[in-house]
Amino acid sequence: MRIRACLCTRHLYAVSFITFARSCVASPYGQITAAFRQCPPDIPPLQFQHQLGCPRPVDGNTDSRPIDWSPWTHPPLCIQGERSNTVKYCVFTNSQHGNGGISMITTPETAADSAEILNDSGYTHTKSFVDSDADAAFQVIDIPGKGKGVVARRQINRSEVIMADWASIIVDLDFPTSVKRIQGYRLLHVAIDQLSDPDLVLQLARSSSFSADIVEDVLRTNAFSYTLAGDPHMALYPKVSRINHACHPNAFIRFTPSSLAVSIVALRDIKPGEEINITYVPLGKTREERQADLQKWGFNCTCSLCTASKAEIAASDYRRSKIRDMRQEVMKAVEAWDGTRAVKLTHEVLELMRAEDLAPLYASQYEIIARLYWKARDKKTGAKYAKMSIDTLVDQGYLKDSPDALSTLLKSFDD
Repeated sequence: MRIRACLCTRHLYAVSFITFARSCVASPYGQITAAFRQCPPDIPPLQFQHQLGCPRPVDGNTDSRPIDWSPWTHPPLCIQGERSNTVKYCVFTNSQHGNGGISMITTPETAADSAEILNDSGYTHTKSFVDSDADAAFQVIDIPGKGKGVVARRQINRSEVIMADWASIIVDLDFPTSVKRIQGYRLLHVAIDQLSDPDLVLQLARSSSFSADIVEDVLRTNAFSYTLAGDPHMALYPKVSRINHACHPNAFIRFTPSSLAVSIVALRDIKPGEEINITYVPLGKTREERQADLQKWGFNCTCSLCTASKAEIAASDYRRSKIRDMRQEVMKAVEAWDGTRAVKLTHEVLELMRAEDLAPLYASQYEIIARLYWKARDKKTGAKYAKMSIDTLVDQGYLKDSPDALSTLLKSFDD
């Protein structure tokens, strides 16, 4: 793969164990936030604690019996933070989870609070297809000028799940600046070595000229931002990392908050041999803004949207600028209690989104329209657009088709 951006949802982090520079970018998908349970303090030391869904924090001082550090398959290895004597960072590994195992570098408390996420196998992402070498809809190949990339092996239909993947590495964002660099590298190496297939991570693209360690380079080039137990982390998805960027992508990343799994879903029909791509930068930006964002990873985008004719680029940039400006106007109209103007502008925004084929943004726009009508006491029209929002989310795989979904959403309008 060519120089890979850290695939992102709301925030994007470039990781440096020297300066830990952050590069933040907004995106329509929403932040990847892992579901977690806040455990009560002083849980008694019961056996089979992983079955409680609220295990005790464990660290390097925990007893050596496997049951004492369950659900992890390896005893935690920890180092003390430099900033505080009360904070330590440990490697927590479950080598059987997902596709090749998961290693987390985080605090014992965060690991305990989020251990329940291991109970979710990612069925939401895998139920509709078999992701094997023989039956996969995609293959990874060398692409001239880009390194590795992913192409379709057969016809892929719109909304079809193309690929599923699981996080292999999750790292607390405070970790790099809280420990000595050599100690940090050591913990990263342990995290990789304890996976059942370390090569899934080690063979990924590396593009950072500032990294002093191979794992740091891989993370800088490929890691998502990720919220675990309420704290900012980074997460690495090895298969997804092979997918290249396009400003007008034919696929998108689908997340579920209760799982470490993600899936890639087709935004439109994809022909055999066509490259599968996602966006590394937020949807809706102009060409100049997109190119500026991508410079952080050292390449100019040559996708069809960026290399279109001057007239086509100008028209696209105009629509995207209008979307941004009009969404701000919608908020001003709502604050001014001008419901008629707010509804009118929101409909216009939706039409511009359709013209730009910004499908991942449709559902939220339908919900905005629904809420505006609902507040104006036009509940019939409000319910209509609420259903359109839910139907879109179901179609894209974010929600299960549930008879209670509409009533639940409408109830939230009155909160």
